[in-house]
Amino acid sequence: MRFVYFSKLLKDLDIPELVQFCEEVGLDGVDLAVRPGYPVNPENAAKALPAAAASFKARGKIIGLVTAPVDMNDPATPEARSLFEACSQAGVPAIKIGYFPYKGRFDIELCEARARIASFSRLAEQTRVKACYHTHSGDYLGNNAASLRLLLGDANPHYIGVFLDTGHLALGGGPIRMEVEMVRAWFSLLAIKDIAWERKDDKWAFRVVPAGQGIVRWDDVAAAIKASGFRGTISLHGEYETDSLEERIRLAKMELEFLKKKLA
Repeated sequence: MRFVYFSKLLKDLDIPELVQFCEEVGLDGVDLAVRPGYPVNPENAAKALPAAAASFKARGKIIGLVTAPVDMNDPATPEARSLFEACSQAGVPAIKIGYFPYKGRFDIELCEARARIASFSRLAEQTRVKACYHTHSGDYLGNNAASLRLLLGDANPHYIGVFLDTGHLALGGGPIRMEVEMVRAWFSLLAIKDIAWERKDDKWAFRVVPAGQGIVRWDDVAAAIKASGFRGTISLHGEYETDSLEERIRLAKMELEFLKKKLA
């Protein structure tokens, strides 16, 4: 298994600094957010992404996947094709595509989304870059494994993958072993989050916390991973607040040590 770090909350770091972050923490590489305002973004990805991949490779690190903008859910757009082609040129094996929001017309929206998944499969086949869909709780299609099975249909697992998220599945999924088993054929990536509930102003809300400090049942996650035979890329999402880069590095090291003991 390879452990990478999602660069969403490292927006201010340039590529050499991201490489250095991975070295300091002991990570295999990065889950690179390619979004507006980031060092590599949809407008410059054709040139900047291969250059970034070369910088990581030169230091023995990888770009394990690219995370696209959350609204990049139409493979027919020039932006989507350009990003897939950039990943292909850079040797990045997978893209986390955008989400399909639920707007209140489930059957119609599911039909439309499945057609787009089929188109993403064709684009993935042409570029040899797998299109992966992430389980995000809330008003999204595919927010857990059962919903994903409806969304995926008979999608070819060579070209369409599932990006399971430990935190979001703890919020809106079933037992993790069942979640993994339902999408085992497509299971390509694992996102790491842990979740804590807190009450504010008479309302319950959740927040992301470092792995091992929340409600995720990590022994169950480990058993599910082992049973599935998964040996793919694990992305530490790190979507919790920190006061400094130094604190983020410290927490990332702590998480990585915890995860390697639990999962590796």
